[in-house]
Amino acid sequence: MSHQWENAGQAKMKIVDQDVGGMYGGLPMVLDPSEAERHVEQLRKFDVEEVGSSAYLKQHEVLEKLNVQAHQSAMSNSDEYVLEAMLTFEKVEVLVHDLMVIEAWKEKMYPELLDRVAGRNTMRMYFILYHEATVVNFLEVFLYHRHVVEALKDTSVEVIDYCARKLVRLNGGYDFRAIEPADRSDKGVKEVADDLAKRTPKEELAQHLTEIEFRVCIAAVSVGRMLCEHADALPLSAVSRITDTHDLLVLFIPLIENPPWTRRLPDTGKWQKLVEQKWTDVAPIDLLKVTKLEGQPWIAVYQLLAKEVFRERYHLNSFRKGQVLRARKFINDVLLDQLPFLADIQRYMDELAVMDVPESSNGNGSVFMLQQVSVQREKLIKNRDWRAAADRAMKEVFTMTDRDDMDLRRMADLYADDEVGEILDPQQKSDKELEDILFNSSSKD
Repeated sequence: MSHQWENAGQAKMKIVDQDVGGMYGGLPMVLDPSEAERHVEQLRKFDVEEVGSSAYLKQHEVLEKLNVQAHQSAMSNSDEYVLEAMLTFEKVEVLVHDLMVIEAWKEKMYPELLDRVAGRNTMRMYFILYHEATVVNFLEVFLYHRHVVEALKDTSVEVIDYCARKLVRLNGGYDFRAIEPADRSDKGVKEVADDLAKRTPKEELAQHLTEIEFRVCIAAVSVGRMLCEHADALPLSAVSRITDTHDLLVLFIPLIENPPWTRRLPDTGKWQKLVEQKWTDVAPIDLLKVTKLEGQPWIAVYQLLAKEVFRERYHLNSFRKGQVLRARKFINDVLLDQLPFLADIQRYMDELAVMDVPESSNGNGSVFMLQQVSVQREKLIKNRDWRAAADRAMKEVFTMTDRDDMDLRRMADLYADDEVGEILDPQQKSDKELEDILFNSSSKD
């Protein structure tokens, strides 16, 4: 679908050859094409009871490297051979399955294991929780491409359901503004480590879980927006899932009205916005400047209201009309200068305000309705004794302390790798350095 902002300023554009440091933009390669292809071919599906095993952590290590390489290829605008390998070997479905597995584990197994594992094998638990952020970040860079969205096929329903659950969590639940994800610039790594050492293992895991959940929810906003943008490549059941089952439009509106990535500090009164996973001070005069995160729900709302595939299925009633018009007051000249495509939405909302819509609507009026369900998630969580599964995990997975766990040493080596660290953003490197300090200190106990 073409947009009016795509050609904006084209007459003034000047194309200049730029040396980007060779084929890979001067950034180091984490995996060369042959290595990436070999790793992708070996990816497999795990059951929820295998989460945290040595084989699972080895695949986490592989996925982390593939994820970093995929981002490096995207940043340098070079050959995206990781993406092509995932499509060639039909492993995108494995990635979606992995996301469903770690989500189910976090919801069902984690509460059963927390008291027994905290303080004994805390770092293994942390890496398991972090795995969800890796997988959803991997999907985020892939689903930018229409042909990858098309390759999801029926598994797109699973991804849409996942995004809907995270949008609900982002709109209410965790107090994400109270945490400081990756905002430790005013302290040294050792000082932060000393502060964390004062917390109990359960408190430490709770903090990690909240920070990771915030990262995951933010990534889910981007994934949801890209699914909406490429909705005409999705099967009809997935489109129905977006418009009828979850009504994503109603879920995106609160992110505009009450953005979780903007906050005001109660002690200083300073405004901050989340930029590249870091809370950054913003001068009052710059508050109306749209960040990448703030732009995502606006783009999603535009796609949901403007795309023909949605207009054919989305039937307005008085409730939906009221929800849509909640965003009208935020469209002003400053916003339109940054996101000019919203001018069409502004005009539509003005027309909608004077339109009469039915009090309620039951879709297309048919008395028959067939709905596809989340097959993978149902298989993972249905008819399973989670207490017994946790007992087996204690005997087979969480069998060592952090000091004796060789899998954790391998994970520490991964994040200490110079090539990986150079591509990760500076704050992520600081986080990994912090984890290394914590791990080494626990090894001495």
